[in-house]
Amino acid sequence: MTDISLGQLAVAYADATQPQSSFEAVAALYQNRFTPRLMTFFAWNSGDDFCQRVWSNNPEKYPTSTGKKMGPTRWGQTVLQDQAPWFGPDEAAMRTTFPDHELIKSLGCESCLSVPVVAAGQSIGAISILHAQGVYTVSDLKDLSALSALLVAPLLMHQKT
Repeated sequence: MTDISLGQLAVAYADATQPQSSFEAVAALYQNRFTPRLMTFFAWNSGDDFCQRVWSNNPEKYPTSTGKKMGPTRWGQTVLQDQAPWFGPDEAAMRTTFPDHELIKSLGCESCLSVPVVAAGQSIGAISILHAQGVYTVSDLKDLSALSALLVAPLLMHQKT
């Protein structure tokens, strides 16, 4: 992924290939800031147990054609229901949170930052970025939370497709 300016992000938001062009532009910004080994964007409909993966930097292992049953979990309660960020700092946290923790670990990921994407007071999705243990801090979680608003427009466009 390459560096992207806010002007390029605005161009991506206006592009006809929505919401994919916007997901790609936002992902480029996150890639530059967080350099994750794995990054996924999820769409979520309130009350549903499944998060639909709408973008992944590893579509071979984490395709957008599949979802993840996260609604009835502690992660789902924290991120989707309570609209709070979640920090999984180590392998133990990952193991108790994600049913696919072995696949995640095989990709060299032992920590995760997840934040909700909120529009008009409702959770409409989530962002998860993963890397090796010790790479991310609480400060990174705050930055990802602040940047989550960049996915509001693309996720709302996704709802219309």
